[in-house]
Amino acid sequence: MPIQSSEGRIDRRTVLRRCGVSIALPLLPSLLPRTSRAAEQASQASRMAVLSVPFGMVVDKFHPTESGPDYELAPTLEPLRKLKNDFTVFSNLDHDVRGGHAANHTLLSGIKSTERAGYPDGNITVDQRAAELVGYQTRFPSLVFWNEGMSYTRTGVRVPAITKPSEAFQLMFVDDSEEQRRFNRASLESSGSILDVVLEDAKSLQHALGTEDRQKLQEYFTSIRETEKKLDLAGSWIERPKPKINDAVMTKVGTGDRDENIGSNLVEVWLDLMFLALQTDSTRVVSMSVKNCNWGLDGVTDSYHTLSHHGLRDDPLRQLAIVEEYLMVNLARFIDRLKTTKQPDGSSMLDSTQVLFGSGLGSGNRHSNDNLPLLLAGGRWQHGRHIDGQRKQPLCNLYLSMLQRMGAEQDYFNRSNSTFTGLETVG
Repeated sequence: MPIQSSEGRIDRRTVLRRCGVSIALPLLPSLLPRTSRAAEQASQASRMAVLSVPFGMVVDKFHPTESGPDYELAPTLEPLRKLKNDFTVFSNLDHDVRGGHAANHTLLSGIKSTERAGYPDGNITVDQRAAELVGYQTRFPSLVFWNEGMSYTRTGVRVPAITKPSEAFQLMFVDDSEEQRRFNRASLESSGSILDVVLEDAKSLQHALGTEDRQKLQEYFTSIRETEKKLDLAGSWIERPKPKINDAVMTKVGTGDRDENIGSNLVEVWLDLMFLALQTDSTRVVSMSVKNCNWGLDGVTDSYHTLSHHGLRDDPLRQLAIVEEYLMVNLARFIDRLKTTKQPDGSSMLDSTQVLFGSGLGSGNRHSNDNLPLLLAGGRWQHGRHIDGQRKQPLCNLYLSMLQRMGAEQDYFNRSNSTFTGLETVG
């Protein structure tokens, strides 16, 4: 007998208690790519790599003074000179949020975690939305490296980061033991059992619902079937061998030799792991947020965070210039590796990878969240230019364009009001 409220209608709390709390709803099929146009776009830009820094940049050393294709690189971007035609640098683009360090986590979403309830998709970040689109095709829907707090799911969950290079290497390239595989199989079977119970409970509600509610419940059944498919896919990966890396230097990473907190190779190692994650198709969405450190750089005695509060003093600015150059040298190396690595069809990995660099802070010295340092490479966009957004459109417009490039059939992303004006595709 159905449970009803005093007014004779089924209680909403009953529905939520009986079929809404045991699992999180997966992405519905209506949100997946449906048209041939979307499929074509997805084939052109099917990967996303994000590198974020926590303390902004010295913005007048990062942002060029001229706009358009004939701009001159600002000093901080000089290590990227030979790649100038492979990236676009943006200025006067942000999310119009405030909060200093407390708002840094909005870089990839535009929404503070405390304000997520006011938005249809919560504070989901652009990398995790991309993972919803293409993550089912790989062993790992997405990977988050080094420092957590920048990636959020649509349910508001902060995605935990893999904090040690050795752990990332083991996860991607070392096969699980038979004991671990048994545990993984048992976990999937348990998840399948939960779905069975939820499905039976949901079915028992059908005769107590009106037409509109029946349609909603049918959508819920669809979501459960989609979850079952994802569990089946996850199960298929358990028995598949992981890719092998024939690189003595990187193999040492798996032993923990590169887990130190201080050492000028640390950023380089994490970017190498990002590259290998994409090259081996272990994932198509990978994000890395830099941790506070001085990384043992020559001429740098203070931490990255301390230097970001430079107060326009000469010595901190000198040290910070070394740190920022180091980051740009490694970013250039990462982009160049993608550019020079060919895919089976003859195109480069950079053609199908959108690489986003940025920070949720503009100037760390002022604790401002406006005029963010931003750079986008790859993805078959028409690059080689500086775009001054003039604060006339939100940064989420850019993210919407990036997601559509990956095949998303949607016309908004969080704070967006359109796709991004000024960025055009190639081919």
